[in-house]
Amino acid sequence: MSPLNSRIGIVINRVGGVNAALSSAQTAEALGFGAAWLTNGGPEDPMPLLAALALKTDRIRLGTSVLQTYPRHPYVVATEANVIDQLSPGRLRLGVGPSHDLVMESLGIHRDAPLRHLSEYVTVLRSLVSTGSAQFSGTHYSVNVRLDRTFDLPIMVGALQPAAFRLAGRAADGAITWLCPPAYLAGVALPAMTRAAADSDRERPPLIAHVAVCVHDVRNEVHDAVRQQIPNIAFPSYQRMLVASGFDDAAEGRWSDNLIDQVIAWGTAEEVAVRIQELFDIGADEVLIRPIGAGASPTHVIESTVRSVAAAFE
Repeated sequence: MSPLNSRIGIVINRVGGVNAALSSAQTAEALGFGAAWLTNGGPEDPMPLLAALALKTDRIRLGTSVLQTYPRHPYVVATEANVIDQLSPGRLRLGVGPSHDLVMESLGIHRDAPLRHLSEYVTVLRSLVSTGSAQFSGTHYSVNVRLDRTFDLPIMVGALQPAAFRLAGRAADGAITWLCPPAYLAGVALPAMTRAAADSDRERPPLIAHVAVCVHDVRNEVHDAVRQQIPNIAFPSYQRMLVASGFDDAAEGRWSDNLIDQVIAWGTAEEVAVRIQELFDIGADEVLIRPIGAGASPTHVIESTVRSVAAAFE
């Protein structure tokens, strides 16, 4: 497996059902991808699914991109991660994030001071897995609990805005993005992480650039698929990020043709590979791809996309 291929991960739980996710992870491992990631949302909870993946794979790294913090106490997550680490020692990476107001409101949860909440969450979780206990009193959490086991668990944060990238640089083991254009990562994300890390006397942690990919060259079919499958453009945080990237039409809260063409990596296998390489070229440490199905045979397009990316970077 080449060094570059090992730096590409793939979302494997947007395919419908536990067995399909297991099969996708095994395929990703066989093709040489470096990591299998589970996104939060949908009927299959990522933590028990990760335990199943740990038993059905041998080498590929496992991770969440990203686990919603508000519905899940950090102690609960630490105990779940403890199980997964024992099943697949050293392979788990945990991405966490505060999600969005609309999502939390649908659960009846008040999302208050999300960045402070995320900072406290990372503090409690890190203490539990690195020392076996946590004694902490803050605005959102007041805990005095024991785990009685320590293990290596990289804790990353989902990041879109400069403050979240600064938090990643200061206190986390990396940042995971979603739908951020390369110019924004180069001009905003990486500088914010680098400065915050330097101020904290540490090296900048990794940046994982998460991008939607689709090897399919029928433009209207790709556009239809993006509008059906990626609702994030309706969330204010994505709108702000994209407007800051120079896409004023993002403020309308819908996918314009221009936005899709600029933000989504689609087209021929060669064109998609160029878009992925661009993320490495601007300084991303890893790339995380989410395959998008389009047209009359979306499953076939997803399979073709996965194999095309694997072949391009082997």
